[in-house]
Amino acid sequence: MSEVLHILGAGSLGLLWASRCSLAGIDCRLILHTPQALQDWQSRENTLLLERPGDLQTVRVAAELADSSQEPIHRLIVTTKAWAVAEALESVAQRLHAGSELILLQNGLGSQQAARRRFPAQRVLYASVTDGAWKRNANQVIWAGVGQTLLGDPQQRCAPDWLTLLPRADIDWRWEQDILSVLWIKLAINCAINPVTALHDCPNGQVLEHAGAMFNPLLAELQALLTSQGVVLSLPELTQRVRAVIQATASNSSSMRQDVHAQRRTEIDFILGHACRTARQAGLLTPVLDELHRQLQRYLATLGLPQD
Repeated sequence: MSEVLHILGAGSLGLLWASRCSLAGIDCRLILHTPQALQDWQSRENTLLLERPGDLQTVRVAAELADSSQEPIHRLIVTTKAWAVAEALESVAQRLHAGSELILLQNGLGSQQAARRRFPAQRVLYASVTDGAWKRNANQVIWAGVGQTLLGDPQQRCAPDWLTLLPRADIDWRWEQDILSVLWIKLAINCAINPVTALHDCPNGQVLEHAGAMFNPLLAELQALLTSQGVVLSLPELTQRVRAVIQATASNSSSMRQDVHAQRRTEIDFILGHACRTARQAGLLTPVLDELHRQLQRYLATLGLPQD
């Protein structure tokens, strides 16, 4: 099978993966969404700048449009925002075949399950990524924090052999047999941190201060939600994990806060929205979580941003 990796999405995470893979000599192609984007990319001679503390590297990365080639896509890394996954995958649907494998790198939950329903003949893998990255401009990405990529198959099958390519690109990955539990725990942590940072325009380190008396009952509701989904994690363990993330990323700006600052659509529906819907389906009462969701929706409405 071809070792070409196609990367769908030219946001910060897509550019980070493209630059690291290309530097490692892995044949990767960046799929751009408009002819103008491709023209702009080619006008810069297909170059991408990867910036790390004290280091700036220039990388050549080939790019194409979803429909500019009939070449089958064997391995697809989807790096778009969660709300853009469905449309992005439709753009390349005609190039996928029964043996295609997809890795979804999205925040939250919901987009992954929708992709599996839409593409039942393909193998769809889920991932949790903790690398920090942001775009300085259209072809320059800053790798702000080195993290880990946890990968898994929701059908709990073994890891595909081609993932052994990733360490060449300095991608620290680990196969998780129960990837859904990993993603549910990450969702709970995001529910406890991201909305507060967006509502109060604060870095992660100020979440406890701004959440106040809401913090402990919110975590209790999230822990009950995890239990309803078969995730074994006690309330003290969840509390410790959330506090550890707040402390470790104290100066960071959450992805949701960054989206609000940039006047971009947030992933509220795949974080808080998914949590609230799942809680209702499980018959749980989550008044604190529901009110946080409503507050964030009202705030986004005042900014003229989508509430889903």
